[in-house]
Amino acid sequence: MFASDTGSASTVAADASTVAVFQQDWKLYRKMVDNNFLFHREAYGQLHRVLNDGMAQPFRFVDIACGDASASAGALEGTRISQYHGIDFSAAALDIASKTLKVLDCPVTLEQRDFLEAIVEWKQVVDVAWIGLSLHHLLTPEKLAFMRNVRKILAPGGMFLIYENTSPDGEDREHWLQRWDLQKPFWTAYSEEEWNAMAAHVHAADFPETDASWHRLGREAGFASVKEVFATPTDLFRMYCFAT
Repeated sequence: MFASDTGSASTVAADASTVAVFQQDWKLYRKMVDNNFLFHREAYGQLHRVLNDGMAQPFRFVDIACGDASASAGALEGTRISQYHGIDFSAAALDIASKTLKVLDCPVTLEQRDFLEAIVEWKQVVDVAWIGLSLHHLLTPEKLAFMRNVRKILAPGGMFLIYENTSPDGEDREHWLQRWDLQKPFWTAYSEEEWNAMAAHVHAADFPETDASWHRLGREAGFASVKEVFATPTDLFRMYCFAT
C-alpha cells in the first residue's frame, strides 16, 4: 500500500494514513471485517465462485496486500489452488496469515513487502492475481501502471480480480465520500473515536474510480475483457474480473 518515492503529494499523505490504520492498529481494521461493514463475506464468496467456475485446472494464486489472509483462506478452500503467494507490508498480519493459511493443501509463501515493488520485480508466472480494498489508495495513473505490471505476470487464460472503491458513472470523489460518511449510524461496533480514525483514513487515502474508468483501465492495461462480478448494496464497492 505504499506509494513510490516519486508519487504525488496526495498519495504520500495517503500512505501515512494507511500505515496508521493497518499497521499500528490492526484490530481497528479487523473489527470492520468481522462486522462485515464492507461486505467482505459477499465479496470473498464471489471470489470462491469465480475461481471454482473459471479455473478448471490447478492454479497459482498471488494474494496482493493479503493482510492476515483470513478471508482469502476461506475463499480458496475447496478450489484447485496449487500454489499460494501472499504479499503485505504488515509483519503482524503476515504472522496471523502463516497460521490461517494452514487450511490450504498447497505450498504457501508469504512476503513482507510493498506490493507495488513486489509486482514490478515479479519473476514467476501466475494464473490468478487478487487484490481487495487496497488498489484504491493509488491515483489513476498509478493504478494503470500497476495493472499493466499484473498483466505481465499472468499466464494465458489467467485472471486479475479486484474488489475496490467504485463510483457510479458521473459521480466524483467528493460525492463518493459523502455517501461513505452516511454509513456512520450503521457502524455500531465502532466508538466515536474509532469511526473518526477510520473516516480520516478514508478521506485521506481513498480514491475511487467510476465503473467506466475500471473498464477503461482494464483495456489500457492489456486485458481482453472486463466483467463486473459484484456490487455492494451501498454501491460504494464493486468487484471486477479482468481476463487475459
